[in-house]
Amino acid sequence: MATVLIIGGSGCVGIETTHALLSRGVDHIICLSRGTTAVNPIQGVQYVQADILDLPSIFAVLNDHAVTHVLHAAGLRTTDCKNNPARAVEVNITGTNNVLEAIRLYGKIQRLIFTSTAAVYKVPDDGSFVDELATTIPLNPYTATKLAAEQLIECYALHYQIPATILRPQIIYGPTRGSDGSTAGITQAIKAAQEGKHFTIPFGGRTGFHYSRDVGQQHALALLESPEHFARYNLPAQSLSIAEICSAINTHHGKQLVDYSDSPYPFAHGLDSSAFLQAFPKAQRTSFSDALKRE
Repeated sequence: MATVLIIGGSGCVGIETTHALLSRGVDHIICLSRGTTAVNPIQGVQYVQADILDLPSIFAVLNDHAVTHVLHAAGLRTTDCKNNPARAVEVNITGTNNVLEAIRLYGKIQRLIFTSTAAVYKVPDDGSFVDELATTIPLNPYTATKLAAEQLIECYALHYQIPATILRPQIIYGPTRGSDGSTAGITQAIKAAQEGKHFTIPFGGRTGFHYSRDVGQQHALALLESPEHFARYNLPAQSLSIAEICSAINTHHGKQLVDYSDSPYPFAHGLDSSAFLQAFPKAQRTSFSDALKRE
């Protein structure tokens, strides 16, 4: 039976992956907590104090709990990276290297999953969807540090034989998505409409969207069933315009509650996720309209 370590367990991806693992019968899940008290603890999960900036503490958790699988979904967010690029390097690059080095020294990990971002892609001029071989660009400190972390992971996978999978989502929405950053506007719009309040999504254009519960299930699949020693995948996303999202929310509630600012976000119009779907044909995929009915 797998023993899974979740790094970044208080964030959207960490929470949803934890629930997905529990639903699959994984009963030994450990989440890192930087403090002595866990944030929003989940029943059935063990919380231990450690920090990705403290390599010995990560190694101790791996060794003391006989960990077999690791999800690394921790990191500094876009706005925080822009405001403090030095801190972005420390957390997103050095922190990731500490995780990798602890795993290398421990030597018993069957799979590492790293949550990256599809924001690393250069936006095609023709509006085409991007696959994993598309051009990447360090547009800001967030994407630069994510790309650097990916390179470190690929290096450790190839040179030190650490089985690793990198996942790249676009915009995640759903009940566990936080309110930080402009891309949280979709989740904020859904919640505002549920309360009968008006909301303006702070961007427009077209891009790919992922329901948070799908993202958790997909991460759990990759963690436990990855077929390749090393792989990099785009997660399946539904390509929608913000106008379509507003229309779906307003139709669902029968009133005009949500509108948007027509300023396109610097994301590709969608992702080519055929490689992921070929590797994981059982991946859960929920349409935006169906997600609205569930929340």
